[in-house]
Amino acid sequence: MKLNLGCGNKRKEGFIGVDKYPCDAVDTLADINDALPFEANVVEEIWLDNVIEHVTDISRLMSEMHRICVRGAKISIITPHYTSPSSWRDPTHLHHLSFFSMDHFEKSDVAHYTGGGYEVVSKKLSFSGGVMGLLGRLIFKISPKQYESKWCFIFRAGTLRFELKVLKN
Repeated sequence: MKLNLGCGNKRKEGFIGVDKYPCDAVDTLADINDALPFEANVVEEIWLDNVIEHVTDISRLMSEMHRICVRGAKISIITPHYTSPSSWRDPTHLHHLSFFSMDHFEKSDVAHYTGGGYEVVSKKLSFSGGVMGLLGRLIFKISPKQYESKWCFIFRAGTLRFELKVLKN
């Protein structure tokens, strides 16, 4: 089973659309802020396209996704970087995420409150074009940590893309 959580009107071929509000792309009505209406260990892949920034409790959603996913399941997350104007433009955004935000779900020392159980397989950050985008990409390539700690509000980023793998004992 593959889920497109918080799909809205964006149908993804081969995925079951899950959203709180009924519309054409929704196959299953469910509020992803609550328990997900799926059995444990049945989902092979989850897609969240500009959704996670709207979720009330990200750690709770991550725990729920971990519960319903099989070992090795793939989770793809697309969200605006916290310096992107689109991160702040939408008043329904509750969270503004960093290049390092998903790393938190790999750490065993915080698993008691995040749930843990993930490996970050890949993470990518996009930039706009032009000279400012080019400089941002260059600084980021040299050091993502330096970029986010010193340069990110000068050379703003665009979209974050994370791919996570579900780990289970």
